[in-house]
Amino acid sequence: MKKLASVLLSSALVVSMAAVSAVSVSADVTELPADWDPTAYNYTVVGDANLLGADEWQPENDAYNMTYDEVAGIWYLNLTGVANDGVTDIDYGAKYKVVVRDYLEGNPWEFTFNEEGVAHGYDTDALVNFGETAEIAKTVTITFDGYKTSSRIDDLYVPAVAEEHTYFAVGSGPLFTPEWTPNAEAYKMTKGADGNYSVEIPVTEEMWDSDISYKVAQDGTWDVSYNDKGEALGDGTNASLYIEPGTTSVVITLDMTTMCTAAACKGAVAPTEPATEPATDDATEPATDDATAPTDDATAPTDEATAPTDEATKATDATTATTATTATTATTATTATTKTTTTTTTTNSSTTTGKVATGDSTSVALLIGMLMLAGAGVVVARKRIAE
Repeated sequence: MKKLASVLLSSALVVSMAAVSAVSVSADVTELPADWDPTAYNYTVVGDANLLGADEWQPENDAYNMTYDEVAGIWYLNLTGVANDGVTDIDYGAKYKVVVRDYLEGNPWEFTFNEEGVAHGYDTDALVNFGETAEIAKTVTITFDGYKTSSRIDDLYVPAVAEEHTYFAVGSGPLFTPEWTPNAEAYKMTKGADGNYSVEIPVTEEMWDSDISYKVAQDGTWDVSYNDKGEALGDGTNASLYIEPGTTSVVITLDMTTMCTAAACKGAVAPTEPATEPATDDATEPATDDATAPTDDATAPTDEATAPTDEATKATDATTATTATTATTATTATTATTKTTTTTTTTNSSTTTGKVATGDSTSVALLIGMLMLAGAGVVVARKRIAE
């Protein structure tokens, strides 16, 4: 009987030790992975009953999820009313671990941390030390920096608050009055819904077509300032802006993610060059064509006017030739009648063209009269000879 009891007791001890080992030993991860990024995961605190009560060693319990403080880069869990529960035989404190909840699907015990780093193997829990007054209720804070855990008593963790700064646009004239004043209230920037800061500065026509330099000063001093590439360090680190014609205001912004400034003109007119080229082409082509056409038309009449001049010259030459012929006929007194007829025909031929020979009508009449007289003289001479 005693032998049977001893065997049962030994079996129970083995089962108990196996259970403890299952709780305390990390199954797979023994060191930090090469690509370890603590911000990619969530963490939960597990531990003894005198730390977590009935929820001891339960990694799936969301009540003990840790909170991430982005400013400090710390995960933390504050516990209140913690003391020795009177049952757990660990009156000097409580054991705990930090579990990586979602590193691998399945067993949450595959990846855990203690005060030294990755917890792997038997009895690798971290310890909260209650001190000599374990029976008195206390506050316990457990923190995790992504690599190791830590704990403290009666010193609750207070999340860090991002320090709020004020920002002022500063720069040169004519946009800024006064110039380069890091705390001018008129140029104080306001925080938008996106977390970035900006200020809109009115622009007058006198400010158009000018180049300015600017920065953003932090907290109204020159201790820290920013340009369009980030923090401005040293001389010659101003950002620049050209105020385009038509601008009604300039908006200066500070991106809180990149800490870079930017400036933009509002209400500016379109660039002049693209607008001028089409206008010049359209205006030039019609003007040139229209101006050329009348010039060509005006030239044509000039050519037409030249033709009559040539014809008149020919008529003059013909008349002159006729006069000479008639004179010859009168002198030789041979076939006068025939030549006169021919001459008259030539003269009529010239007249029927509708073009008048060079000289006025009086000259033509005198010429015809002279011809008639010459002809009459020939007739009279022949008659006398006949008698």
